[in-house]
Amino acid sequence: MEVYYVTIQEHGEEEAKLRLELMASLPVFRIESSATLGNIAAQIKANYRLSVADAWIAALAKDHNAILVHKDPEFEQVEIFVSLSPLPYKGK
Repeated sequence: MEVYYVTIQEHGEEEAKLRLELMASLPVFRIESSATLGNIAAQIKANYRLSVADAWIAALAKDHNAILVHKDPEFEQVEIFVSLSPLPYKGK
């Protein structure tokens, strides 16, 4: 969703469609929401200053014991229970 709307804003809808097609060809899998994942996200949102979307991202990483690759310093507050791999932050 984010790739699509940002690309529409910056490059137009045709480019956005091309990028979605490219993403669909990548070897990634989709994880659907569940009650367990929602509960983890709710606990994170209740205890940390993250957006709802970022709480879901952190919950997904926690639930799957995954490394959260990011470039958002706000995720640093959840490094207690989620493995992080920060990319260079904007302006650095």
